Amino acid sequence: MPGWRFAFALSRKAVKSATPPGTVVLIGNHNTNNNGNGNTSNGNNSHFEEQVVKVPTPTPDPADPLNWPTWRKAACMISVAWYAFVCNYISASIAPALPLWNHAFPGDRRREEELMRFVAFNVLVLGLGNIIWVPLANIYGRRLILILSTTLLSAATTFGVFQTGYMATLLIRIFQGLGSSASETVTPAIVGDLFFVHERGGWMAFYSASLATGSVVGGITGGYIAAELGWTRQFYVGMAISGIASLAVMFLVPETMFDRSQFMLPIELQLPRVRVSGGRNSGHRHSGVRVWSSAPRQSLMTLPSIAHSRFTRRMTNGSLLPEEMQTWYEEATDDGEEQGQNEEEDFEEDEELRRASTRVVAGRGIASTAAPSAYPPFSFLRSLRLSPYRGHVFHHFCKPWSALRLPATWIIMLQYGGLVGSVAVISTVGPQVLSRPPYRWGEHAGLLFVGALAGIVLGGLWTGLVADWMVKWRARSQESGFAEPEARVGVVVPALVVATCGLLVFGACAQSPGENALGWVGLEVAFGMVSFALAQVPSIWFGYLIDAYDQLASDCFVMICVFRGAIPFAWTLVAAQWIEKAGYLVPFGGFAGIMAVFSMLIIPVVCGGKRMRIATARFVVANQ
Repeated sequence: MPGWRFAFALSRKAVKSATPPGTVVLIGNHNTNNNGNGNTSNGNNSHFEEQVVKVPTPTPDPADPLNWPTWRKAACMISVAWYAFVCNYISASIAPALPLWNHAFPGDRRREEELMRFVAFNVLVLGLGNIIWVPLANIYGRRLILILSTTLLSAATTFGVFQTGYMATLLIRIFQGLGSSASETVTPAIVGDLFFVHERGGWMAFYSASLATGSVVGGITGGYIAAELGWTRQFYVGMAISGIASLAVMFLVPETMFDRSQFMLPIELQLPRVRVSGGRNSGHRHSGVRVWSSAPRQSLMTLPSIAHSRFTRRMTNGSLLPEEMQTWYEEATDDGEEQGQNEEEDFEEDEELRRASTRVVAGRGIASTAAPSAYPPFSFLRSLRLSPYRGHVFHHFCKPWSALRLPATWIIMLQYGGLVGSVAVISTVGPQVLSRPPYRWGEHAGLLFVGALAGIVLGGLWTGLVADWMVKWRARSQESGFAEPEARVGVVVPALVVATCGLLVFGACAQSPGENALGWVGLEVAFGMVSFALAQVPSIWFGYLIDAYDQLASDCFVMICVFRGAIPFAWTLVAAQWIEKAGYLVPFGGFAGIMAVFSMLIIPVVCGGKRMRIATARFVVANQ
């Protein structure tokens, strides 16, 4: 069975040519000639033209989200991004209003620690709610769950208009968090459903920027609304914008889960002529139709005992592959000239079949080439349909916990949870710092979030411009044209360093305001530094999960968001007591130290991420 020892014993050349789940051919060479008529029979006139391969391969059905027109994809993404914005706006808008609670409700005065529970419990449930929403989305489809979650958010916020007591408000905040949960998991999964690999980075940046901007705008406006219009007027604003989100999801977000297995021809059709792993030519040809495959030297099928996996049994209708077919790549031999000559003969022999064949998709089969006219058009009424029931309830509710076997899940949950925890602590502590001497900002304390807005804009622009470009650039730099999920990960390294330093800056400035009360400048800059990372980390890492683990990504999102809620919950509860005893510098120094440890966990992914995917390949494929 392939495992960690096997993966890390491979040579660098073997790792480079391996194709574990997540490695795809993104840059291909298209054979053309000088006449531009596509005839490649004349080798003297032909040349290769680089082209970006569309991964995943779209099917001929217009209902396939990959085939939707640009306007429909954009409308869908804007709607779910607005939902993400609203969720974080509602969550954060209460933070700058906390110092005004005792003025608004003098008969129900509360300590600072008690008021911070409005944020802590909301953030906790926002993460834990995904234990329910994601399995239900895998059973009933994403559209139904988004409708239910936005409706719950809108209803809970509406009840907040009529409630003024502490316990009632706390209960409403819990239900608001539950209604907001799906924005953290189901929404990023939609990005993977709608877009090709080379397009996901920009749209993930758009989603993450919307997510983070909601917190900033809520932080800026929440204090003004509470001071000028009344403490409960925040719920009026939340009710309006959550209602818009609910309507947008209901009418502009079709079901994006699409079953491509019905469009795949049998696996036998894609197996090319092979040579047994010892390098000897068996002369064996598969009985099916020969299709030219640009399979690399090493693939998932080369892993020991892979023929005994559930995935392989499903490919072969329950029967195992013949022994000579369990390895379908050609080992490198010493006689490179003879091998190259054989490959050239094979290419010429199969040229017509190669040009006529359809693209091999992820080792599972070949996309059907039926004409699009054979399928009904994807009309507006058809877009309002819900996904069919998929069953296997117990399996879907247990499946997210198996994602803890993937190291990337742990790394991302700690880094993302640490960043959200940092922002949660700053957003609750910061306005209270600015409300006291020497600042006395009062209702203007929410202006602290202006620095966060600047950091989010810079972080979002950087990610949107660099993420997809980095993937394509790395693919072009390799002769094979492979796109690796790890190509994006390096983008967040500077952001993590900046965020860790930002926590230290905030603690120092809060501890020593300085002369003329100019310490607020450092607070703004520090909040911007942390927010700069927050705009990048979920975008890059969630895109990594979608690329590397495909259908397992949503299960990984569940565990990540559980910690994304648990860490901020713990930090916000601990922060108030710790600050009261030790001041600001020591607690924020401690948070910075924890964040530094979390940040260093990126090193194994940058240096050996592909080996980690090889080590977990069998688990990933068997659970797709």
